[in-house]
Amino acid sequence: MTTAGAVRESGERPNSVLGKVSLILSAFGDDDYSLGLAELRSRTGIAKATVHRLCQELVATDFLERDGCNYRLGVRLYTMGLRSPQQRTLREAARPVIEGLAQTLDNAVILAIPHDSELLCVENLGTHRNHARSTADGRRLQLHSTAAGKLTLALLPEQYPLASVVPQMVRCTPHTLGPAQLPGELKRVREQDYAVEVEERRIGYLAVAVPVRGAGGAYLGALSVIAPTAGSRITRLLTALTQASSVITTRLARYDSLRAPL
Repeated sequence: MTTAGAVRESGERPNSVLGKVSLILSAFGDDDYSLGLAELRSRTGIAKATVHRLCQELVATDFLERDGCNYRLGVRLYTMGLRSPQQRTLREAARPVIEGLAQTLDNAVILAIPHDSELLCVENLGTHRNHARSTADGRRLQLHSTAAGKLTLALLPEQYPLASVVPQMVRCTPHTLGPAQLPGELKRVREQDYAVEVEERRIGYLAVAVPVRGAGGAYLGALSVIAPTAGSRITRLLTALTQASSVITTRLARYDSLRAPL
C-alpha cells in the first residue's frame, strides 16, 4: 500500500513539508504516467495551493517533471534508488551477465528485487524477437501474474503473505490465475525452484524466472526472461537463466571478498 493510501485509511495527515512531499510522490501508481493538481489533491488530502507550490519545487529539483499541465515522476528518484549499496552491488555483478543473456536469447531479460511489499524491476535489457520491449523497466511488477512475482511470493511467504496479495489480484488475461489457484502454483514453484507464466500477463508472451542468491543461499531477486509464446522452448530458457544466475552469484561472492576488511 502506498503512503497516500495508508494516510487515507488512517485519517492522519502529515504537517511537515517532508511528510507532504512524501505523500505527493507516493500518490503516483504503476499505471499513472502523469497526474494533475486536482488528482494529487484528491489522493493526498493536501490543499491544492500547497500541492502546487510543492510540485513546483519538486520540478525545480528534478524529483518531478512537467507534462503539460500535469506532473510525472522525475528520473532523479530512480537514479537515487539505484545508489542503494546492496542494490548497486547486485546490479554491478548482474549487468554484464544480463547483457550477454539478452543477446544470446534475443529476448528481454529482467532483474527484479523484493522491496518491502513490492517487487521492483532494476534491470531490463534486450528486446523481444518482434522488437517489443518489456514495459517493466523501472517499475513495480505484478506479484500474481508474472514469473518473477510468483517466484518471490513462493520464496518469501513471510514478507509477501497471500492475505495481503489476494485482494489486489487483477485478472490481466483469461489465463491469469485466480485466488483459488495461486496457493497450489506457489507450492510447485517452491518445489522446482523456478517459476513460469504463459500468457498470464500478456497474450502472446510467456516468462520464466529463477532466483538469484547471495551468501548462504539468501534470495536476492528474480532473473527472468520474457519471450513470445510462439517458438519459445521453456527448457532452453530455463537452462540459460539457471546458468546466468549461477554466474551472478559467483560474481557477487567475488565482490564481497574484495570488499571484506583485511
